[in-house]
Order: sequence, then C-alpha cells, then structure tokens
Amino acid sequence: MSQDRADDRAETQGLPEDDVALLAAVAAMLDAADPVPPGLVDRVRFAIELDDVDVELSRLVEMSSLAGARSDEFTRLVTFQGDSLTIMITLEQGVDGTTRIDGWLTPAACRRIEVRCPAGPRSTESDDTGRFSLDAVPAGTVRLVVHDPDGAHRVITPTIEL
Repeated sequence: MSQDRADDRAETQGLPEDDVALLAAVAAMLDAADPVPPGLVDRVRFAIELDDVDVELSRLVEMSSLAGARSDEFTRLVTFQGDSLTIMITLEQGVDGTTRIDGWLTPAACRRIEVRCPAGPRSTESDDTGRFSLDAVPAGTVRLVVHDPDGAHRVITPTIEL
C-alpha cells in the first residue's frame, strides 16, 4: 500500500475488516497497474504554489523559436500578458543543459524577478528600463514571479518547460 493510501486509513475507520482489506487490495492493484507518474505530486504542488491572494496571473501570449547565426542554435521567445504587466523573455539553452533567460518588462520599472524551479528559486532585479537576465537556470518546469517594489503585488506567469 502506498504511503498516501496508508495515510487514508482514517477514511476506513468504522468499516468492516473485510471491506478494509478489499480496499487495500484494490489500491495495491491500481498502484501496480497505473502508478502515479514520477514527480507528478511535486509538479502539481509547484503549479499551485501561491503565497497570498494579491497575485495577478498572466497568460502565455506567444511562443516561438528563432534560429541563431549558426544552424544548431535556437532561441525561444516567450511573451506573457497580464492586466498590469507584459513580460517578454528569450530562452537560450547552454551546452551544459542550463538556460539563460533574458527578459524585459513593460511598463519598464525596477522590480524583483523570481524564477521558481524545482531546484529552488533564483532571483534577480530588473533595471529601470525593465531589463533582467539570469544565467544557468536548471532545466525543468519554471514560472516567473514579478514583485512590485513595495512587495504588495505580484504577477505570476504560467509554467513553461526549459
């Protein structure tokens, strides 16, 4: 029986022992036949992780690939649109598998930019023109969080895969 299902024992209190045994057998069968994909629980928690209610969720507007000067180089251009902020980023994969993120905020302002990734958050500051960059961001599912200077409001992007 998986740990998650073992923690559900409170739900079986008061049931006859035969029913509890049958439910345990069904749970074991489901675990064997259709296991939860590795990392799914962590990805779901990551996707819904919001610290407070003063958050603006942006939406993905555009994603495209741009060919570099050499044919084996590609840069992805991603644009997110929120009610108060537009975030445009370019993603350039390094030879080590990490990604460099260069971004621009509109309207331009100095803000703290946080990149949430499974390896842990990374942050930087945008300059007064709204430009920011982060080097060596590990591969995986990420989302950007843009904090207002006073910290009272945040804009969060949908997750994207690096």
